[in-house]
Amino acid sequence: MISIELIDTGMKIATGFAASGLFFIWYNHKRNNYDKRAMVDLDHRRQLLQQVGDKVGRVHHVYQQYLALVVEYSRMGVHWPETRRKDLKIATELLIDVFRELNSAEATLLLLGEKKLERALRVYGSRIVSLRRLVNSGRMELTGEDLNHIEENKREIHILRTAFYETLSDRFMTRQAA
Repeated sequence: MISIELIDTGMKIATGFAASGLFFIWYNHKRNNYDKRAMVDLDHRRQLLQQVGDKVGRVHHVYQQYLALVVEYSRMGVHWPETRRKDLKIATELLIDVFRELNSAEATLLLLGEKKLERALRVYGSRIVSLRRLVNSGRMELTGEDLNHIEENKREIHILRTAFYETLSDRFMTRQAA
């Protein structure tokens, strides 16, 4: 009938199945925990990149307000009302204050290991600073050369901002798909 060898073989096969099943359950549990941790890390990274984009957006918004006042100033010159000059001074101070956010965004990018993005953001900020220095609210008139420099800086800032956001978007999307 049933021999001891047959029972022994059956027990070994059953033990192998049980061990394999337990190993599979353990492996699957570990993999799921790793995947969850990786997703949490990925989501956190994406949130930080989004915060960087938001900060740069705020800086650019203030810069646009400042630039609108500068263009108005360049058109009106000496005839520009004192209240608008105060508005330009306030916009200049706001632009300086908002640069803290730009510095914070640069630090975040460095912490994420995005050195090229940080350098691009630093160049973007330096172009805005050079434009701000070019337009001193204490000067009464801007020369034609000054206006040409303003237009050059404006174009360069637009190009730098576009390139930064394209690269940021690529980093954001590639990390999302990973």
